[in-house]
Amino acid sequence: MTLLWAIILLGILVFVHEFGHFLFAKLAGVRVLKFSLGFGPKLVGRKYGDTEYLISSVPLGGYVKMLGENTDEELQEKDKPFAYNRQPVWKRFLIVLAGPVFNIFFASLIFVFLFLSGVPVPYPDVGKIEENSPAAKAGLMTGDRIIEINGESVESWGDIDSFMIDNPGKTLDLRVKRDGKIIELFVTPVKKTEKNIFGEGTESWEIGVSPLFYPVIGEVMKGSRAKKAGLMKGDRIIQVDGKTIKIWQDLTSIIHDNPDVPLKFRIRRGGREMDLTITPEKQTFEILGGTEKTIGIIGIKPMGNDFIKRFNPIESAKLGIQKTWEISELTVLSLIKLIQRVIPADTIGGPIMIFQVASQQASQGAINFLTLMAFLNINLGILNLLPIPILDGGHIMFLGIEAIRRKPLDEKIISISQRVGLAIILTLMAFAFYNDIMRLITGKQFPQ
Repeated sequence: MTLLWAIILLGILVFVHEFGHFLFAKLAGVRVLKFSLGFGPKLVGRKYGDTEYLISSVPLGGYVKMLGENTDEELQEKDKPFAYNRQPVWKRFLIVLAGPVFNIFFASLIFVFLFLSGVPVPYPDVGKIEENSPAAKAGLMTGDRIIEINGESVESWGDIDSFMIDNPGKTLDLRVKRDGKIIELFVTPVKKTEKNIFGEGTESWEIGVSPLFYPVIGEVMKGSRAKKAGLMKGDRIIQVDGKTIKIWQDLTSIIHDNPDVPLKFRIRRGGREMDLTITPEKQTFEILGGTEKTIGIIGIKPMGNDFIKRFNPIESAKLGIQKTWEISELTVLSLIKLIQRVIPADTIGGPIMIFQVASQQASQGAINFLTLMAFLNINLGILNLLPIPILDGGHIMFLGIEAIRRKPLDEKIISISQRVGLAIILTLMAFAFYNDIMRLITGKQFPQ
């Protein structure tokens, strides 16, 4: 099933990208000779009109072959109006740009669909409360459900975050539900500076609380210490080494602080209690800045304390575009940080990693799989816009130079540039394969 899900995922990514080129070539009046999913020898194919539609043997890409793509191609006079290389620069620019744009546009459609059909959002239940935080001073307690802020109803944890952003430094009037009673509390968010995933300082307004996750197992990883010890989905952790576990953070802090130390877990399963001994596996991660952090892990994820929320079409469109923009911005920033060596090079993943992640996300449900598909579409679209010869961004760069010079670049220069571009891409692919294989050999976790 791993291979099947990966082929479905990669097939859709490639189809969307190549369909963008294909559609705009047709709209520009360019004759398309071949539309192929995959490279290499043809597996199946059929010709309709001028175009042969193919599925080829190597499912790691695809291509659209247009009449006149090769400048040394001899054309009959009647065919010249339909040749790619005889089109004005602006038409060729749109044909090339359409591939990456379609990937990014398709990702936004996926997000819009997900918001329309419903996505899991956390209940506005208070989990961990930081000591001496505004929430602690105001009297908030773990388990409180925030139902109103400044007279406006609160449905999910996202609403709480929105109020913090919209009311920086202003006192908020909270109504919380505690043990069946409604209590009114006043809390003032404070400015907090923290480092983001790139090690840069970012400012936010917080009251010192996090969402509530109960210590109930939602997922047990294959081959993990938890799986081998017998932990199962739905198990509730009551105690670890005699310490009472009330929320998920209580559990993770103990596990993370005790790598290679046997821990005694008391769990509740189906109305009965039992004891299990689990030794957290020692994992060392390289974090930003080149430093390393060692923690213990047992391979579990929490059961979500959430509900499915559906959004109306206008909200879904707005949120879908916003999500696409956020991921696009993060992708560009990640590329910059990778070049600056802020992000370790071993985070680069290749086809093997995609195969593994595709299968894992598919097993967790349609929402996870579609989210991964949207994420990879955005990545593919942006990576293809890099000004590297052989990529779409390289072709756009050549077209830009042609527009300025009012004549095409010399074919010899383009040919040499494309060889250099191909060498860069092949080197990156080889490095990605190396990282994938090393992760398989060493069992090193992909950074998350």
